[in-house]
Amino acid sequence: MRTLTLAALSLLTACTSGPTLQNDDALGAEKLEVAMDESGRPTEIEYHVHPDAVPAAVHEAMEALHPGGAVTAAEKEFEGSRLFWELAKEIDGFKVEAMFHPDGRLHSQEVEVPASSVPEVVKSAVADADFGAVRAWEEIHDGDQQLVEYHAKTTSDGRNYKLLVGADGELLGVFREIEAEIEVPVE
Repeated sequence: MRTLTLAALSLLTACTSGPTLQNDDALGAEKLEVAMDESGRPTEIEYHVHPDAVPAAVHEAMEALHPGGAVTAAEKEFEGSRLFWELAKEIDGFKVEAMFHPDGRLHSQEVEVPASSVPEVVKSAVADADFGAVRAWEEIHDGDQQLVEYHAKTTSDGRNYKLLVGADGELLGVFREIEAEIEVPVE
């Protein structure tokens, strides 16, 4: 029974063309995150890893993009069958997470920003959605560093949410962030 949780997740991931849980990656992870679609199928699997596990090309690209400061977190991430590496830093008191292709090309980045820099139309969309108080705001940029959307991290009744909002104020999605336990067999 010690692998029941992993078996249930494996069954779930086997029924999709999305990413599947890998034992070796899970065993080497410090933390694991799974993003799901409306049908409960995984769309992303993120393994939190030690920064030393990340390719040198990714470290070099992160330093060129956001010079200075120490790396505070790292992830090995799968979107479908595509592999990305993510590094996080704190710059001027705000968290920056940049996701790269294994060769160091930028895929996207999340940049935490002060509420004062968020357009009122975006703030209004989040307030109208009524998922609680905003804990943090993020700008999401694509590989060309173009702003594509905002994320609002909120809390309501002790539950954490992530709201995706276009720059025009359109609510693109709401996700509940849930803590989970995953048991991975070591033998």
